[in-house]
Amino acid sequence: MMHIKVDNLAVEKELSADRKFGYPLLFVHGAGANTAYLKNYMAFFSGAGWDCYALNLRGHGPSDPVASLETVTLEDYVEDVNKVRATLGIENCALIGHSMGGLISQKTAEGSEKIKALVLIASAPPKGVKFEFKINMALPRIMLRGIWSAARKKSIKPSFAIANKTVLNNLEGAEKMAVFNILQAESLAVGYQVNKGYPIAVDKIRCPKLVIGCKKDALALESMEAKIALFLKADKYIAYEQFAHMIMVEKGWEKSAEDIRDWLISAVNN
Repeated sequence: MMHIKVDNLAVEKELSADRKFGYPLLFVHGAGANTAYLKNYMAFFSGAGWDCYALNLRGHGPSDPVASLETVTLEDYVEDVNKVRATLGIENCALIGHSMGGLISQKTAEGSEKIKALVLIASAPPKGVKFEFKINMALPRIMLRGIWSAARKKSIKPSFAIANKTVLNNLEGAEKMAVFNILQAESLAVGYQVNKGYPIAVDKIRCPKLVIGCKKDALALESMEAKIALFLKADKYIAYEQFAHMIMVEKGWEKSAEDIRDWLISAVNN
């Protein structure tokens, strides 16, 4: 895997040794994370014949820090995705967005004639689909930390206790700590936009769409993902019994990658 920079953005690049497809894949990570947890998918799909790219959104991971992460917006993140597409000449990519990255990918695909396909994994919902999450013992702490964070006007990283009940609940041992260690604070402005409902012009997304939900996901409930699929008029919806929010690093992740591969091959004209 190669590490490159596009202005302020760090991008992971993994070219296929046996390229079979004329369009690349561009991965967009979720809130408070970076591209590190996408390593399995990058290796799998490059091995399957796609050139693969994954960008670290501004202020995330090895991308340049920003002066005030709290004020960064979803529009800024869409701008990051389009900057990478234009600079690297990969406008004709298929977008694979996870969690918040799914919402960013929806907006990026809106009105674009060049996006080949849209794959949404445990995606944040667009306006028109109510945000659903599991009610559990972590919820009061999540709310209190959110209120405290907003009052201080400063984003904070989730504690291990909260992360363990939400994004890490289906991970084990070293992988659980590895994912927790890459987590970071996320923009308060983005949190507000997602919570308020971010509008997506469904009829302007003209590419094939695959939506994936996971039954064990405590952060983006599978029932919500099913509603997103209906709202977006997705070409296909897949629900997994065995996976949770971090599907690409959970045990048996290969099954999800194989299903995405097979769908891309059937849905996209190379």
